[in-house]
Amino acid sequence: MKTVAAMHDLSCYAKSSLTVVIPTLSMMGLEVSPLPTALLSTQTDGFPNFFYTDLIDELSLIIAHWKTLNLTFDAIYSGFLGSERCVSTLLDLITWQRKDHPLVVIDPVLGDSGSLYDPITHHLVEDMKKLISFADVVTPNITEAALLLDEEYNTNLSVKEASSWAKRISELGPAYVVITSIMEKNNSLVVSYDKIKDTFAHFSQQHIPVSYPGCGDLFASILTGRLLQGADFSSAVADAAYLVKKAVEYSHQREVPPRHGVSPESIAYELVMISH
Repeated sequence: MKTVAAMHDLSCYAKSSLTVVIPTLSMMGLEVSPLPTALLSTQTDGFPNFFYTDLIDELSLIIAHWKTLNLTFDAIYSGFLGSERCVSTLLDLITWQRKDHPLVVIDPVLGDSGSLYDPITHHLVEDMKKLISFADVVTPNITEAALLLDEEYNTNLSVKEASSWAKRISELGPAYVVITSIMEKNNSLVVSYDKIKDTFAHFSQQHIPVSYPGCGDLFASILTGRLLQGADFSSAVADAAYLVKKAVEYSHQREVPPRHGVSPESIAYELVMISH
């Protein structure tokens, strides 16, 4: 069984981050070792006055113990980091594991809809630009892609422009780039760039008029899982885009309140079957 060290935050209610990452990868037949960067009472979209505490001190102690055990992982996969210290801790983890050549997937969780998430700072954005140079795969949304490239946020980003952005992000280091949350007429798109093959692709799904937190986590988790299963990059992106659309579709049909987040369990059958 392949193993993933997953550095994300943990919400105690509603689906987001680790409560999406762990079940998704587990249903795909992968073993997940969580590294919680922060603890939240709920996911943050739609819940006022949530509790939040940083876990960076505890995170460092966990990794220090792992080192004494000589643990190895097939992939290192990060999402919300929340502080510059989290970035340096992740870099320490990547450097320690580098001799075993794990797949490094970084979802640069910085913001959405043109705004930074709390408590993301501009200093953290600059650190993220350096961090992705250590990644094999990065999966920014439009807002995060703009931040990484010092571009203006553009709600009408075309496929051609997104492709150019993806290639420019690859020049910062990663071999594979996927930009998500692109809208074109009534469709939602993801655009990918494979630096090794120097090829672009885009995948279109009919837009469903609802927004569920955790969709980016679900997409990056499925992508990570498929790559570890041996799928080629383009196929892995297509699978992730399709299955996220199915999860949103199922949740919308069942009238799940958006703030409850996207549910990986709604596509449990598909996640298990795609793994065979």
